Amino acid sequence: MRTIYLIRHGKPEFPDERKYCIGRTDLPLSEEGRTQIKALGETFARRRIEKIYTSPLNRCRESAAILQEVIDRSIPIEVVDGLAEIDMGEWDGHSFDEIREQFPAEYVARGADMYDFRPPQGESFADCAGRARTTWNELRMKSRGDILVIGHAGWFRTLISGWEKRKKTELLQIPFGYGQVYERKDYVFDALISAAGRSSRMGDFKPLMKLGAQTVLEREIQTLRACGVHEITIITGHRAEDIRAAAAGTGIHFIHNPAYAETKMFDSVCLGLSYYEEKRKMAGKETLDGIFFFPVDVPLFTPFTLEYEKYRFAEGDGDVYLPEYEKTPGHPILIHADVISKLLQHDGTMGLKGACEQPEIRRISLDVPDPGCAFDADTQEEFQKLSDWEKKRPVPDKEECERLLAWFHTPEATVRHSRVVAELAVELADRVLKHRAETCVEMTYKSPPIDKYKIYAAALLHGIAKAYPEHPETGAGWLRFLGHTGIADIVADHMDLPEEKLGYLNESLIVYLADKQVQGERRVTIEERFAAKREKFKDNPEALAGVERRYQLAKRAEVLLQKGKEGKSYEINENN
Repeated sequence: MRTIYLIRHGKPEFPDERKYCIGRTDLPLSEEGRTQIKALGETFARRRIEKIYTSPLNRCRESAAILQEVIDRSIPIEVVDGLAEIDMGEWDGHSFDEIREQFPAEYVARGADMYDFRPPQGESFADCAGRARTTWNELRMKSRGDILVIGHAGWFRTLISGWEKRKKTELLQIPFGYGQVYERKDYVFDALISAAGRSSRMGDFKPLMKLGAQTVLEREIQTLRACGVHEITIITGHRAEDIRAAAAGTGIHFIHNPAYAETKMFDSVCLGLSYYEEKRKMAGKETLDGIFFFPVDVPLFTPFTLEYEKYRFAEGDGDVYLPEYEKTPGHPILIHADVISKLLQHDGTMGLKGACEQPEIRRISLDVPDPGCAFDADTQEEFQKLSDWEKKRPVPDKEECERLLAWFHTPEATVRHSRVVAELAVELADRVLKHRAETCVEMTYKSPPIDKYKIYAAALLHGIAKAYPEHPETGAGWLRFLGHTGIADIVADHMDLPEEKLGYLNESLIVYLADKQVQGERRVTIEERFAAKREKFKDNPEALAGVERRYQLAKRAEVLLQKGKEGKSYEINENN
């Protein structure tokens, strides 16, 4: 395990003592700031730092240069554009007194919704959070040892807020003064794919068969990359050059098994494990913690399974983690790097399964809500079933929805509520569809179709993360990780419907409205539902403001539905 140090730059040189809104304004370090960073560098003097990454802004680049000078001049510095501070647009570089005077309405709006407010021509914290997650994932894959990341308070806070599962309103409560350090332990995972076989039963070459627009191998690599896997090693045999040509890229390593026709899969696995064992000896144990292994014919496992395995790995109670779905063994398995040598000593009986079942190996079976981890394909018929299921995965059926609610331990009261909401949402959708059929409304890109299956699934799962902070976004994130992309946005919208979805009838609006017409398991009017909310939060002005905002959204949605047609700003083509 390595350590990543997030370091805010030293104090900049401000024009005066007023409080300024500083995002992309490129200020240099002050003398006080340089002193702060120099003192900080001395605390790292005896630590082995592999690399320094820095925001492109001067206050960060100066800080990085000082740290390099104090710690070790040989440490490389890399400028990463994605580390730049949140863009404050037209507010950038102005004092907050000036902003309050020039943008009074926007200033008030920012105070009411700090996280989602976007300054004119700028970014919201929500925007920055998305950029931070992407940059972080890319950055941490560039190295294996301890690193320093020099950046900004806003950027760091959005990232840390996600790590610590904080509420949006708590963002600014995360302390991050000039020169302050936030330490994060980080595991390093690689992946090993066995793709040496002939695919003789398939009648085609499995790694390069198409699943939609991607090959099987491309799909697997994409999933691994999405979860921050560092190096991917592919064991080749049959058609090795074709695999090399198709999968070549940064962080992809190939090992050829010349005896693939005469050997078993475990022999190919051992080639990969031996490579990692030797690499770890030379570079240090901290450079590799675990290896995801799977045969190439299991392409539909999701990022959720990988992340759940990593989560359980961090608990430190096992050597090998074995995912399964409904008692069916699946992939990838996660192997702790410390037991590679034990696996290599196995005589090959029952292959890797037998190696993992040695008495001294601690095996942890993990029930996961991911059918894709258990799907493999050895024949054309099996591959067709796999492909058909993949097309259905974006919208889970009722049975799968119920499984997800059970797996995530959604509170029973929430489950009962969600079932009523789902029934009502379908009824509302039927009204829309009936009106469209009776009036012969022709759908355009401005008036999208209404999918009752999406509505039902999203309504049934809208409260799946009810027990967690920021539950709409949390639940939507889980669903995206599981490949249920057809309903994730609807779940994310169910509590605060975006303004842009109030101009026309759509699935998010219908689920939002249905949710606001159910209290517990009882159908109610919007007035009844929000009267109870007003009473509950009558002594909490901030929460009460949120209740009133959602009430107004619900009333607008109700009016739109009662009209039975799209909003006036959208064109509708009607044919007799």
